Amino acid sequence: MSNQPYSGKVLTIVIPAFNEETHIATTLSEAYEAAEKFLDQYEIIVIDDGSSDNTFSVANTLARKLGPTVRVVRQEQNQGVGAAFRLGLSLAKYPWLTLIPGDNAFHQSGLETLFSAVNSAELIISYRENMQARTPLRLVLSRIATNLVRLVSGKYIRDAHSMYVFPVALTRSLNQSAAGYGYHLETLCRLLRRVDAYIEVPVTLNPKPDASSGVMKPKTLLILGATMAKMLLYRIVGKL
Repeated sequence: MSNQPYSGKVLTIVIPAFNEETHIATTLSEAYEAAEKFLDQYEIIVIDDGSSDNTFSVANTLARKLGPTVRVVRQEQNQGVGAAFRLGLSLAKYPWLTLIPGDNAFHQSGLETLFSAVNSAELIISYRENMQARTPLRLVLSRIATNLVRLVSGKYIRDAHSMYVFPVALTRSLNQSAAGYGYHLETLCRLLRRVDAYIEVPVTLNPKPDASSGVMKPKTLLILGATMAKMLLYRIVGKL
């Protein structure tokens, strides 16, 4: 990472939001406050993923108040969190990137812990230390995803369904293709096979983090299953 044009704790923060008018202001405010405290340089990119409510207006009004480190990008049609991740990755100007859900699922203390760890390893993986806040079905899904990522990557990580800090240049080189929620599983599996070092840090979920989540939709579950099946196949044939 010595050839990067920036040094210190520098981070691009991507916040995808779809119909999150009731949560986006809190999510953005807390991300901004944590960034101001723990980062040397940063940018926050809110991606309104084709919302039909007032998400864009709420985010844009707050962004203007917070200043030039925050901007809002609108996708006219809903394309899913995977597309939002790829858009944020293409726009990122700093060598590290994280994605924070727009539904305020994570407590601000977790953002602070994550941000304070920036540039301490190539890849930073957070793990949710209060998983009991999840619904039973989400808890089972998270455990399945984590075990599959362990199997594919060969690394015994604690949580494959949380927040991460990705190395931008390496992530761009992966030619990641997974749609929707599958983006992070594919990215994480590929990065864990390539990075020299990673660290894990604890984060805390807010109460009822699944209230507005779309993960449990049948289409989303199919995408997640297909992504992991593809990663397993790639690992078997040596193309991961």
